[in-house]
Amino acid sequence: MSIRRIANAALILPLLLSAIPAPAFALSTAAEVQQAKEQEKQILNQYNVVSDPLLNAWVNDVSNRVWGQVARRDLPYNVKILDAPDVNAFTIGGGYVYLNEGLLDFVQSDDELAGVVGHETGHNERRHTVTLPAKAQALNLILGIASIFSPFIYRFGQIAQAGLIAKQSRADELQADQYGLLLMTRAGYDPDSMVSFMKHLGAAGAAHDSLVDKYLAGHPGFPDRVAHLVGYDQLDPKKRTNDQNLVQALHDQESARFNIAALKFGTVLRAEPGNTDALLHLGQTQIALGQTEKSQQTLAEAAEKGTPATRTLALSNMRALKESQARFTMTRPNLAPLRQELADVQARDLAANSALASRRDAGRDQAKAVNARVQNVSYGVPDFSRVNIRPGGRLDAVLKNFNAMGRSVEAAYGKSSSTIAQVGTMEKNKESGLVKENSDILKELAAPLQLDPVPAQSLAMLPSYPRMFDDISRTNGDMVRALDAARASLALLDVSLGDLNDFVQRLSRSQLDFAGDISLSDYNTLVPLMTKASDGLNKAAVGASQAEQILNLARSRQLQTRITMTGVGYPEDRYGTLQTALQARVKNNGLDFQTMLHDDLTPGEVAAAAIVAADTNTTPQAIVQEAVASHRRIVDVANARGMRAQALEIFLGLIYLDYTDDPVKEARTTGGAAAPTTL
Repeated sequence: MSIRRIANAALILPLLLSAIPAPAFALSTAAEVQQAKEQEKQILNQYNVVSDPLLNAWVNDVSNRVWGQVARRDLPYNVKILDAPDVNAFTIGGGYVYLNEGLLDFVQSDDELAGVVGHETGHNERRHTVTLPAKAQALNLILGIASIFSPFIYRFGQIAQAGLIAKQSRADELQADQYGLLLMTRAGYDPDSMVSFMKHLGAAGAAHDSLVDKYLAGHPGFPDRVAHLVGYDQLDPKKRTNDQNLVQALHDQESARFNIAALKFGTVLRAEPGNTDALLHLGQTQIALGQTEKSQQTLAEAAEKGTPATRTLALSNMRALKESQARFTMTRPNLAPLRQELADVQARDLAANSALASRRDAGRDQAKAVNARVQNVSYGVPDFSRVNIRPGGRLDAVLKNFNAMGRSVEAAYGKSSSTIAQVGTMEKNKESGLVKENSDILKELAAPLQLDPVPAQSLAMLPSYPRMFDDISRTNGDMVRALDAARASLALLDVSLGDLNDFVQRLSRSQLDFAGDISLSDYNTLVPLMTKASDGLNKAAVGASQAEQILNLARSRQLQTRITMTGVGYPEDRYGTLQTALQARVKNNGLDFQTMLHDDLTPGEVAAAAIVAADTNTTPQAIVQEAVASHRRIVDVANARGMRAQALEIFLGLIYLDYTDDPVKEARTTGGAAAPTTL
């Protein structure tokens, strides 16, 4: 799995949680929409909505393309991103679709996201929706998935007896897959991505079996769903022509999914070795992947066998590649200083691991203790399930504040414990997380320094080594600060849980008046207790968000380094493919090649500047100028501008995956079951 997805693998919860009971009777569209509007109020009481402009533009662009193909034009289709780390998406019917931010960090392309949106849309199109008699089950879904770290909310709802999550029927789930596949294909997305998404999920599940048990309990298993998918016309190899395969490969190349496109052009050529269109475009994608010699051979074959137009284009590509290589003057450097600098960085990294390990272990102990306190507080929550709560009354105000406190507890505990877990460990045979990724990066950077002679692609990368070393050092600093912030949040949460318990205990002794509301005297006693608990819990939640932000800055630095390590900075024609990928992802192409060299930037930094510019409504040039003027790195400029670091990390990850995504290899190396594929 990629670095970006490994970091989130430990957070995987039931995926595509469209856990809506099958209708007991049909609803009118108007009633379905109205019901969804009411249920959304409950959802938004439990979750914060992510407002990052770049993430929302991406999600809305993909979703609107899919929704352009729907049959139910009377539904007001809309989507919201929820601030939740688990890999999850769901719908409540009426055209209301929700995607967790953790899902956006997991999908590996626009096409995979389109498959998820298509699946949820399929539930809407096929009317797998909540019915009025199933209101209790709907509430169970809404509160149940929100209360993983807030058991007192769960107990407050008094919904335990109904079961945590209503199971989606196998038939509905498969039907949503089928309809979603149809919608995404008609919208122009690659249908294979619905299968690759399940491969990625299956690979993660294979490494963390217990964490997908809840999903498997209510949904068909991955092999079963994939087996059904590959039987549909869009994916059945027996029904799909080589021309259709070529069209999909061209789409992937156009979308800058270079590695996936190369795999698919290979599929076309295995069936039809003389297909000159496939040869031409495979040669172009090989340039993107740094396979310059293979590219020259492939383009030469296309020129020899193709039409005059194909020959002209192939020869032009070959000539441009040679000229690009010739313009790049490289001299053999003195490697001794770089080797010494690498040794120094590795020594500092080893020392940092010791400091990180002690903080991480202390943080884990804190998280366990806080979780136990949350459980204890939950036992004292009174049962108001049989009380008719009057809107606008005193009890209504108390319970709204109680829900807000629950959201703060979930944010503080969830984000702090997640930060601690994602730092990882270098303990023997348990290596994981960001500390392992730092170690892996340094080992990979060391390899070319031992070669004689150093290959041209590695030589071209050597000037970027000092900046990459600096990013690794900064990543260690980020992890220390993130762990300290997470532990501070947990400490504040621990204290505030005492205040919350005082409030809960006093609430349990409150009396209801004849109107079914809390008496005025009890309410006046509760208000200061409620205010004190709310303030403390809010501060704990803010601290946890800061810890998460810092951790995602570290992950962004690592991905920025990984992009540079693909060798995409040499030669100039290959760098042009990075600009193509940026244009496809964030609608600007970063900086031109000469500017990158002049400003002594790495390709990864150019990618980061393009993403930050798109998110904060400026230009990559302005971001670089701000970095220079403020003596900051690009990642730190993003933070200073208030950009959500996870959005930066997600888009850097998408760019990196354009060059590296290989679902078949991933399934093979992680032990996931390899499903049928056309790649």
